[in-house]
Parts: sequence; structure tokens; C-alpha cells
Amino acid sequence: MRTIPRNNSLFKESVCTRCGECFHYCPELRLSLKIAKQEIENLIEGKVSHYVLLHCTTCFSCNLYCPNDCKPYQLILERWNDLYKQRGAPPIYRFVCPTIEHNLWQMLQVFMSSEEYLLINRWMNQIPKDSILLIGNYLHLLPFVFGNSKLLDNFTPVDLLDHWECGGYLYQGGYLDVVKHIAEKCKQDFNMWKVKEIVPALDAVHWMLTAVHPNEMGVLHNCEVVNFHELLLKKIKKSEIIFQNNLKRVVTVHDNCFSKAGDGRYWDSPRQILKLSGCKIVEMEHNRKDSLCCGFGSGASWNNPFRIVFDIMAVSKRKFQEAEATKADALITYCGGCLYLLWASRELFGNKIDVFHIIEIVRMSMGETIYYPEPHVRRAWDLITIINYHLLMSLLRKPFWIDKISLDEKILESKRYLGLRILRKLFDVPIIRILYRKGFRIVLPKMVTPRKF
Repeated sequence: MRTIPRNNSLFKESVCTRCGECFHYCPELRLSLKIAKQEIENLIEGKVSHYVLLHCTTCFSCNLYCPNDCKPYQLILERWNDLYKQRGAPPIYRFVCPTIEHNLWQMLQVFMSSEEYLLINRWMNQIPKDSILLIGNYLHLLPFVFGNSKLLDNFTPVDLLDHWECGGYLYQGGYLDVVKHIAEKCKQDFNMWKVKEIVPALDAVHWMLTAVHPNEMGVLHNCEVVNFHELLLKKIKKSEIIFQNNLKRVVTVHDNCFSKAGDGRYWDSPRQILKLSGCKIVEMEHNRKDSLCCGFGSGASWNNPFRIVFDIMAVSKRKFQEAEATKADALITYCGGCLYLLWASRELFGNKIDVFHIIEIVRMSMGETIYYPEPHVRRAWDLITIINYHLLMSLLRKPFWIDKISLDEKILESKRYLGLRILRKLFDVPIIRILYRKGFRIVLPKMVTPRKF
């Protein structure tokens, strides 16, 4: 397999008419045509962006609205990549770098149950076979979603943190040169394992492996990459996975940002699975190509490092308002990254709508017992604790550059984190949670990056 340089010209400037429709119709930005035209012009010419680079939530919608298929989203990513080279990543991003000490996965080990730890240890030390299921960095945080389900009898689960979801979440932030190195590492690992088929649990990873790595990074994988939800649907229809329970729930579906990358390919399979499980789907006002971000993607457009968390939660709050307006009793996501963020938001804002990963819906339909909502609530507060720790530490740190993509096993060694444990114990006190929620809601409007358009 050949490796070629990263493609810096995926944005089709030659056919771009500067019409501004991409940013005008964007469900997140909603710029006037006048401002949208000026913004696309500024991005093309490398001038200062006053709106897009400050408020884009990486939702991919601009690509779908461009009348000439110019790929304006890729232009945004290139400009963010330029900014990363100049200023580095915000200090709090250390939180999601598995190769840097005190990252999210390392710190979460302090709070994980022995059962969860055994599951993750098994997945991380699995001997790869011809066909593997890539669990991914974010379902690693929520191992109880899969648990010991019979669903895994159909797959060989492998969980490697230094694949960074094959670069998926760094790609969203515009860290393109780093993603290039991650793509090359993934290829080396797959070749070393002699794997023939890869089934990513995340649609984002499927897109990275089948489109971004070969087309943008010049890294071609010598194996078949199969979409997880399409395969799951196929197995359900062929009765290889048998549904025993009709769930009879009214649900609404959260379409994650990467679901827009495949020209609609990723939207239908989860919905068909939900219908087969007995769920009635009520769509949100913004769905499929117009779907709003869970909040995670808004961290890419940082300007003030301390505001990142508040920007993320403000976007997530809007998502919940729209979900609850449907009167559905559950919000379903088919993205592990969205799941942990949605649960943290649900706990902070006190939303009542249930939140499930589609895997949990499948398991319940199979007749399996899932423990809900206790594990999600517990994990949400684990993550809120860790985020608060990193937010405070970011005040003492400077922006940084990601210079190491491979995991040092020492990073996974258990550490005491006494201060973190104490903070987590405090969050178990009901009155502390109530006061924290109230304080967060009061501070939130004051800390969000101003939208002057």
C-alpha cells in the first residue's frame, strides 16, 4: 500500500462562487447572506474570520448545503490546522490526549468498578483476529454499554486508546497534521495484526478509515471496513440477532456530526433498528442534515481556553431543549462520544428525558437486562469531576502541541489522585450537587463566547 502526502486542496476553490449558502443555511451559525459571503471570502484568502472559526460546531452541514459540493468544511479544518500550528491546543485538551499524563482515561480508572476494569482490560489485551470490532476511546469510558452482552459473541472486541478513534475527534478540531500520523499508526497496527475486516463501533471511525485516511491523509488500508450499524441491522433481519422484546417506546434520535459525512448513509440504519425494536420515532425540529451538535464539537472553535467547557454545555443545553420539545420519553444516540457528553449535560441541567445508546436498545430488545440509569449517572459525575479538575488546572497551563501519539503503558498505571477522589466524594452529597448545578447555570450565560450576529 502506498502512502502519499496529506491532501491540502480538498476544498474546491475553483468552483466556489462565494455565494455564502454554506454558512447561511448552517443550523448552528445561521449567518446572514452578507456576512456568510464575507466569511467564505476571508477563509479562502486566509484573512481573519470573525464568525465561523469562533462559532463552528464541526457539524458538517455546510458541506451538504454547498450547491457546488466545494467541501467548505474542509476549508474550515485547514484554517484551524493553521491556527493549531501557530498557537497550539488549549490547555484543557490534555484531558482528551491519551498519551499525556493525567488524561481522562487514566483518571477514570480511579472511579471504575472492578467489573468495568476487567472488561476494558480484556478488550485492550485482546489478540486481534481476522475480523475485529473497534470499541473506541469513548465507549471505553462507558464499558457497561456493551457489558458482557451476547451481542459481542458476534465480534472480537479490540480497544486501543492510541488510535484516538482513528483520529476522529482530532480531525473535528482541525488537527490535521496530527491525524496524518495517527492514520499511519493505524495502518501499521492493522498490517501487523494481518486483520482482514474492521468493524468500528463508531460511524465517525468508519468514515475516517474509508474516506479521510485515504482521500485526505494518503493512507490506504489493506482490509475491509464494515459499518457497525449496517451489519447489526443485517444480522437482526437475518435472525442472527433475535429480538425478544417489543419495547414500545416513543423516542427521538440524535444524529451526530459525523453522520452527515456519508451523504446520508449513516442516518437510516439506526432508525430501522429502532423501529424493529418496537420504538416509535418522533423527529426533532433539526434532524439528519440539519441536526444540532451534542456540544462536543463546539470545543474546536475555541478562542478563550477557559470558555470551552461553557461553550460546549451551552450547545448541549439547546440540543436537550429540542429533544424534550418532541415529548418523546427517550433520546437515542448512536455515537459513544455524544453519549458521555449528553449524560454530563443531562445531570448538570436536570433534564428528565432518558438517554440511551442504540446498543442498549438492542440489548433490551434481545431480552438482556441493562442497569439504568445508575451507571450513567455515576459516570456522568465521574466525568464532571475530572472536567472540573482539568478546567482548574488549565488556568495554570499554556497551550501545547501534540508531539506524541503512541501510548506509553506507564500512563495506564493506577495513581492515587487523592484530590480528585475527595472532589468526587463531595459530588456524592446531594446538597453539593444541587448547589453546583445552580451555580453552573448562573455562571453559564456569562461565560459563553459572545455571538455578535
